[in-house]
Amino acid sequence: MMKRVYLMAIASAVLTLSKAQASWAQTVFYDFTVDITSGPLVGERYTGDTSADVTNLSQTGNETLQQTSINFIFGDVEFTEADDVQDSEANSPRANFQDGEFIGNTYIVSRVGETPTEIPLIDDVLVDGFAIDNNEFGYVVGANLYRGTVNYALLPNADDPDVQSVPEPAFWLGFATVGYWLRRHRA
Repeated sequence: MMKRVYLMAIASAVLTLSKAQASWAQTVFYDFTVDITSGPLVGERYTGDTSADVTNLSQTGNETLQQTSINFIFGDVEFTEADDVQDSEANSPRANFQDGEFIGNTYIVSRVGETPTEIPLIDDVLVDGFAIDNNEFGYVVGANLYRGTVNYALLPNADDPDVQSVPEPAFWLGFATVGYWLRRHRA
């Protein structure tokens, strides 16, 4: 019995010394809608979804995550984060947070520039580029910029069977170390 108490003490010390914590990786998912308020697409509504791993957010001040997933259905065309111009000044694509709260994406797609994307006709309109900047949407036709609004809705992870919280690697390292110690010192 004393040997088991000793082993539990060692296991506790190993977990403490390895600073292994049961912190959980968390990905947040949002649906979004874009309502066009001006230009040749006025009155149209387009949809998309976005997600980001928020595990390492400090939850203070302005923070951005460049590892974000975006799927946007504009007209009958699906655009993803791979279509973004990857602008170094805009730091796009990215997910933006204020004090831990998601405020939107920065996402830019253009048919010109260093990383052009083919943009087919959108509802019979030749769109040269478009951008999402948090809750604002803009699209360019010729030399004209037109606007829209973006609204996000948080999706509950519990309703999505494909979404699971995953322990951080430090937790598994500590768990494996304890297992090793227990097997090695087994009576």
